[in-house]
Amino acid sequence: MRADDDEEPGEETGTFGPLFDNRGTMAVLAASDENLPAPPPRAAFLVAYDRLAELASATRKPSFAVALVDPRARLVGAVLCEAGSPLTIGRHTKCRLQVPSSAISLRHMAGLVLADGSAPKLQVWDLNTKLPFRAEDGQESGALSSDGPTYLSIGAYALWFLPCSPDVPWPARAGDAWTSMPPRTFVDRRAPAASDKRAGVDALPPPRLRGGPYRGLEEPSRVTTQASPLLLGDDEEPEIAWGTIRLQAGMAKAKRRVSAERLGQGLLIGRYERCGLSLGEIDRNVSRVHFLLVRIGADVWAIDTGSTNGVRRNGRAIEAEVLADVDRLEFGSRMILDWQRLEHPEA
Repeated sequence: MRADDDEEPGEETGTFGPLFDNRGTMAVLAASDENLPAPPPRAAFLVAYDRLAELASATRKPSFAVALVDPRARLVGAVLCEAGSPLTIGRHTKCRLQVPSSAISLRHMAGLVLADGSAPKLQVWDLNTKLPFRAEDGQESGALSSDGPTYLSIGAYALWFLPCSPDVPWPARAGDAWTSMPPRTFVDRRAPAASDKRAGVDALPPPRLRGGPYRGLEEPSRVTTQASPLLLGDDEEPEIAWGTIRLQAGMAKAKRRVSAERLGQGLLIGRYERCGLSLGEIDRNVSRVHFLLVRIGADVWAIDTGSTNGVRRNGRAIEAEVLADVDRLEFGSRMILDWQRLEHPEA
């Protein structure tokens, strides 16, 4: 196995290692339209609606149909994301929606659809990139939850998320669907983390190396914006620990305590510097952004963010699952993450 997902020459790598040729892992880049604005909500919706409605008509469970529209108002791709299914958006070929733009990170955004009865709910996170997504009101967001139609833009590209369930039909015509959509409201607005605070810390001791150092249509939908996934620093032990994370790779071990707030905003694990737990070059089969641990309500989810070599639980590959109070994940070639929820949070 190999983590063929390094950034191409010209992109920052922080302190972790040399660059490798990864052209085979990226979406084919379109002609540069980076200076164009993203299509506005109505224009992007009208372009994408026929495909979104087609996907919505095929659903058998609460889902979101998702479409990507380029800056020249052309449909680039669309997928149906059912309840319990993750969605990764970026340039990497492992992403379900691939964005052909050099401004977009290999793994740029992650999403998860949950079911509240028959109604779908959407969770979306920016993966600590330098280009956070913008919501319909034009404000940058680090994370977002929504129970209705949702427009986002990243760089010059627009995204529409359309909720769908077997018992909720959408109109046949795009114009009728647009006028029938409920108003979108925004609550709990928080900006993403500042760009100078999007670097993680070494989660495990670096390996010894020779040579130089490695571098429903009727009610208004609610869209809640949140902060982006938090970073877990060496000198930032939580006042109240909600759980513990133990990382191990061979003889290298480390333990972190995490608060409910940090898990609520998400914790990225991977080799890249923007991960809250950065693993550096200790295991090259770990992707630069490998997976996300995040608390949603009382549950802690492990979400594979389009990693090359996957995440395993009890020897079985997973995409998105709720962890037990005591659980173990394996990833890369030799990495182990042990999670334990504390019965009585430490004060």
